[in-house]
Amino acid sequence: MDLLKKENGVAVIRFDKGERFPDALSNYCRESGLQSGIVLGGIGMLSETTIGRYDGSTYETTVLKDSLEVLSLQGNISMKEGEPFIHLHVSLADHDFTARGGHLFEATVSMVIELAVMELTPGMHRKPMGGAFWRLEAADA
Repeated sequence: MDLLKKENGVAVIRFDKGERFPDALSNYCRESGLQSGIVLGGIGMLSETTIGRYDGSTYETTVLKDSLEVLSLQGNISMKEGEPFIHLHVSLADHDFTARGGHLFEATVSMVIELAVMELTPGMHRKPMGGAFWRLEAADA
């Protein structure tokens, strides 16, 4: 991971081949003290990618083994039980240009991930709502 630039509340971060993602983003948040933010966008390539969709009570997941092009990557950063919680959704394209997507659980950076994160003042956190769902809340809302 390399912080390339930080300006006007936006950090541009590069994650390199072999890094676990979004674990590496969680580590950045811990090290930098980032507790609340918006992942504005990301590009790059991922492999061994676990994505899922929430059916109202549980997540159904699938693992995409191949190296896939990131078409879209966005989400938010909040705190959950005292730790940074990274909530990302991703769209990916395979070698046939077929797109798949969903909630991003874990992946390995297969080339690079270039990410823009807007840092917010602390206060966004997750509140348990039953089952696997934790609702986003704001301290000052």
